[in-house]
Amino acid sequence: MSSGMNMHYDVIIIGAGPAGSAAATALARQGRSVLLLEKAAHPRHKSCGGGLSARLLPYLDADLKEIVEREVRKVVFLLRKKEVSGSSAEPVAYLVRRDRFDAYLAEKARKAGAEIVENCPVRDWRETPEGVEVQSRRGPDTASFLMGADGAAGRVARKLHPDWKKHLAFALETEVPLRNKEEAVWIDLAVPRGYGWIFPKENGAAIGVADFKGKVPKPQALYSDFLGRHPLSSEAGSVPPNGCTIPIYRSAAPPLVKGRVLLIGDAGGLVDPLFGEGIFYAVRSGQMAAEAIGAAFAGRGEATSYDRAVRETFYPDFERAARMAKWIYAFPGLYLEAIRLHPGAVDLYLGILRGERTYCQFWKEVQWAFVRKFIPFKNTAG
Repeated sequence: MSSGMNMHYDVIIIGAGPAGSAAATALARQGRSVLLLEKAAHPRHKSCGGGLSARLLPYLDADLKEIVEREVRKVVFLLRKKEVSGSSAEPVAYLVRRDRFDAYLAEKARKAGAEIVENCPVRDWRETPEGVEVQSRRGPDTASFLMGADGAAGRVARKLHPDWKKHLAFALETEVPLRNKEEAVWIDLAVPRGYGWIFPKENGAAIGVADFKGKVPKPQALYSDFLGRHPLSSEAGSVPPNGCTIPIYRSAAPPLVKGRVLLIGDAGGLVDPLFGEGIFYAVRSGQMAAEAIGAAFAGRGEATSYDRAVRETFYPDFERAARMAKWIYAFPGLYLEAIRLHPGAVDLYLGILRGERTYCQFWKEVQWAFVRKFIPFKNTAG
C-alpha cells in the first residue's frame, strides 16, 4: 500500500524495535497491509547488552549471522573473588550491537512489504467501530488492529491499562573498547538485588549493571563499584553510561489483548525475570501476535488467542524464573557455592539458552539431581 494520509491498513504497529519489526515482517509475509511507526530513525542507539540466546535463531532468517559480533560458548559467574563457569561445545548465545540488529529487523519488515515511517512519534490512538485510529506526526491513519510495541513506558500500554504498574528494573549500560579479546560472558552477582555484565563484542564490550528491585537511590555508585571490581571494565570509566528501565514480568499481568489492541515485547512486560532477557520474547511475541491476527482475518480464530498462547507458552517459565531470581539475588553466595558443588546445574541452564529445555524442565532436572546426590537409592529390581 502506498504511503499517504488517511490510509487504512490491516494492522498498525507502534514501535520498530525487535517486537514490532518481527510482527510487521510476519504480517507482511502473510500478505497483510502493515504500517510500522517509529519515533526515531534506524540505526539508533538502544541501551541493551545485545545478547541473543541461541534458541532465537530458528525464528529468524539465516543471514542474521552476518551481523553477529561474537558467539558465546562460555559463561562466568563472579562474586567478588570467587568464579564458577560453564562451557558449551555449541553457541549458547550470540552478541550483537542493538543499532545494527534493530535496523536489520526493520529492513526485513520493509523488504517483506511493510510500510515503515521513521521520525514519526505517535500522539494518540483510539478504538473505532471499524478498528483503531492512530494520530501521529504524519496525521491520522486507521487499521483493523493495533499493536503496541513501544516499550516499557509506551503510550499504548499506558492507555490500554491505566492502572497497570509494571515492575521496572533499572539499568546503566555502555559500550566500550577493550584491548583484551575476551571470549566469555561475565555475570557479576556482587551487584545488590541484581547483577553486572560484560558482553564482549567485535571491537569492545557492552558493560552494565541492573537492579531488579527498581528503586536505586544511587545507581551511579552501583555502576562505579562494578567497574572497580572487574579488570576488563577498566576502560569504561571515561565513558558515561546510559540509563534505561527493563519491564520485568510479574504475576497477575493484565490481558495482552483488549478489543482490537495487542501488546507485544516490552510493552507487554514480556521479559525474563531472572536475567532480564527480552529480545527472544519480543521477537516471539511479535510473531505469535501476527499469527493470531492472521487467523482472525482468515476466520480461523480470534486475536485473543495471542493472549492465551503467551500465557501457556511463557508464563509458567516466567513464574519459575521469578522464584529462582528471588532466591539467587537474596543469597548470591549460596547460589555460587551451589553451582560450584554441582557444575551440572550450569550445563542445564545453558541448555535453556540453546532451546533444549524450559525453566520448568530445568528446575525438575536440578531438583532430581540434588535428590540423587543426597539420598542413596538401592536398585531393588530383579
